[in-house]
Amino acid sequence: MKTRNDRAGRHELIADPKSEEINAYLGAKLEEKRYQHVLSVRDMAVDLAGKFDADLQKTNLAAMLHDCARWMNTRQLFDAVADYEIGLDEFERISASLLHALVGAELAVDVFSVDDEEILSAVRSHTKGNRAMTLVDKILFVADFAEPNRTYPEAESVRQIANEDINQAVFEVARHKITTLLEKGLVIHPDTIAVYNGALCENTDL
Repeated sequence: MKTRNDRAGRHELIADPKSEEINAYLGAKLEEKRYQHVLSVRDMAVDLAGKFDADLQKTNLAAMLHDCARWMNTRQLFDAVADYEIGLDEFERISASLLHALVGAELAVDVFSVDDEEILSAVRSHTKGNRAMTLVDKILFVADFAEPNRTYPEAESVRQIANEDINQAVFEVARHKITTLLEKGLVIHPDTIAVYNGALCENTDL
């Protein structure tokens, strides 16, 4: 069931018991800046979901859950990976910044009983993307990068693009992520490269 994307519909999303449960957890666990980031991502993601006819309830929950493990430090994240028996690939084992997304999806199931795979996929892939992104995946990937509290110049340009073409916005996010990682000399997960290539092909008249 899709919720209306108007003021009343947005209130329904926020007042939904599951959304309220997640919100209370985040308010208690996250630092204020991170908590405000999550709310801003939620607002942008729901706006984009309405624009591109994605499921508003799934988008709302995915956005609220995407950083639910951000209160953990690196040791706690690796401990959670072990506890949940999450299989890490060679890139995830050396990139601690990717772990909160994987652990967050497990917390979504374990703590909040959210087991919808479309929601969990968006949570898992909001940082690096994945090779077969759903519309909800794409929306969260873009909103996490470009929500209005983000102050880097690329965020504003992606916000403008996202209002017209979500696939082009996905391409720009992947491109900026790859460029930044190259500049820092850090490993680039193959999924991010795949997102870049896939979005480029979707937006190119071959």
